[in-house]
Amino acid sequence: MELSFAKEEIIRKYFPTLKRYGVYFDQEICDLIENCSNNLESRIQAFIGWFLSLEYRASMENKKLILPDANETFIQALEKGWYPTAFQKERLMEAGLFPFDIAMRDKLAEINFFRTISVDIPRNSNRIKFFYRGEIIWEEQISDLLKVSNRGLIEMYKFKVYRFNDN
Repeated sequence: MELSFAKEEIIRKYFPTLKRYGVYFDQEICDLIENCSNNLESRIQAFIGWFLSLEYRASMENKKLILPDANETFIQALEKGWYPTAFQKERLMEAGLFPFDIAMRDKLAEINFFRTISVDIPRNSNRIKFFYRGEIIWEEQISDLLKVSNRGLIEMYKFKVYRFNDN
């Protein structure tokens, strides 16, 4: 299998987890990875997130987990372009397999209010800085803000601006 450097890095990152769920890297899987033109990491995250979701639900319902054929499911994820759901992203973050910075960018992109607000989210960081008139008015742990509703996040920002203007 001849992979680009980027694809090799992605596979190396998720290889132990993929093996744990029973993915066997046969020729069909290798060909699919090699020919995956875009969003390989998202597809792998969705696959892993799907298994993590199954585990989570089984533990919440106190049921025995019966896992489906990993290769068949992985092939579906690659061929159909699976993308992790919000619930799966939460499970991936808990497992340390989904970066907080990307999750925060995704959350802010969903909120029209924040499209004009300046923020700094360093790559692979769990911190975010919010700016108002070119000055930092608020710095917070991303993991804490991901738990806040969209409306709550807007209100928190407005409150920080209000306090900034009072000074």
